[in-house]
Parts: sequence; C-alpha cells; structure tokens
Amino acid sequence: MSSRTPPLPGAERVDVELAHEPLLNAAIRLARELGPTRPVLGILRGWGRADRVRARALRERLSHQGIRGVELSPVPEAGERHRAPQERRRPRVHLLVHASGSQYTRALRAAALWNLPLLIEPPQHEKPGVLTVHSGHRRPVIGVHLPGAALDIAVRHATITSLQSHPGSASLLLDNEKLAAPADRPLSVTLKTDGSLQVDSDAFGTRRVRRLRYERPWGVCRLDIDGTPAHDVRAPLRFESMPGRLHLLHP
Repeated sequence: MSSRTPPLPGAERVDVELAHEPLLNAAIRLARELGPTRPVLGILRGWGRADRVRARALRERLSHQGIRGVELSPVPEAGERHRAPQERRRPRVHLLVHASGSQYTRALRAAALWNLPLLIEPPQHEKPGVLTVHSGHRRPVIGVHLPGAALDIAVRHATITSLQSHPGSASLLLDNEKLAAPADRPLSVTLKTDGSLQVDSDAFGTRRVRRLRYERPWGVCRLDIDGTPAHDVRAPLRFESMPGRLHLLHP
C-alpha cells in the first residue's frame, strides 16, 4: 500500500532517523542475511501522521541501502481475515518491520496471522537486557477457528458475547471435558505466559486448557479479539493455543 505522506521536513527527518537507528540497522542486517534474492520488507504502520512519517523515513533509508520496503496497515484488508487460510492473501514480503510504538498489538496479530517474522521494538516494560537481532524468540497466540475453516488470531485475549436476548445454553468442550453454560453470559479466553488458555465464565469459574470448542447457542455471537470487535459469527467456534506461531526479532 503506497504512502501519500508529504516529504519530511529536515528536522523531523533527523529526529525520526535517530529514534529508529537501531531498528533500521537491524532491518538492513536481516535483509542482507535473507539470501541471494532481493528481499522485500513490509513496514507496518498505523494511520496517524506520526506513524506514516516514521514508516516513510524507514522506507527511504532502506531504499538508500538498495533494500525495497512497502508500507502496510497492521490490520489485514477488509474481508481478508474472513477467508480460509489457503485463500487469504498475505503480503508478498519476506520480513515485517514495525515502524512505531502505536498499533503494537495489531502488528503482532498481523505477523501471526500472516505467519511472517516481525522485527519490532518491544514496549519499555518488556525491554530485554542484551539482545541482538539473532536472539529473537517465538511466542504462542490464540488460534481462533471460525465457521468455514477460516482462521483468525488473538495475541492476548478473546471474548464471545451473544447478541440474542435468549440464546439458550452453550455446549463447551474444554480439552476433553464437556460443560454447559448459559450463552447469555460472556465467555472470556485469555492466553497465559505458559501458552495455556484461561477460560473464564460466571457458570463454572476459571479453567486452564489447551483447546476449547464453543457450540450450540442460538443466534449470532460477537467475537472480540484483543479488545476490539472482530466478527459477528454463529457457533461452532474453536480456540487453541498455537505455540511458536509469533516469531519476534528485536533490534
């Protein structure tokens, strides 16, 4: 997706370059290690002016090094996330780079959904002590299997909420345990640090599982992903921990 950001003023360009010099240097090294073919780097950014300014500055600096970069929105294009994985188009890039601190969670989600490595500056509270670009790590995510075999990704949290007045009961399969729960009460699924899924419901409290199947409520449910409404769907829905799906690299 091409940027329409106007040319950067000199002082603003210098500030951007200084702030992202470690990220830029890491991106250049990684691009040169990707093999004999010329890699394309996808620069993830939000829609605010500051995000677009940072992304354009990185793209221009990469271009000066002979590396092609394209700017991408962290969120897949409208409709793409509803398709089956084999039909969903992912960007034709070899590595994703997150250009700024905003849209952090959405950048992680896009990388996991597209199954591409992501070079990103961690939040201040997650800053590692000493890390090189070769010391990246993999993290689990929540795989959300929608009706029709489509896959979506939650980085931290998902919630199912019925949109009907009287949806009846939901049938749950928590790993191998079958439970029934009133479908008019929200069901919360949270990813824990060990990769397990914490399932919370007023009906049965808290459970730790690896897989969850949710089915048989009447009518449409709203599925929120990482705090944002994502889908209006009908059951069944399946949730599973996907270890190592998110591949992160840090400057």
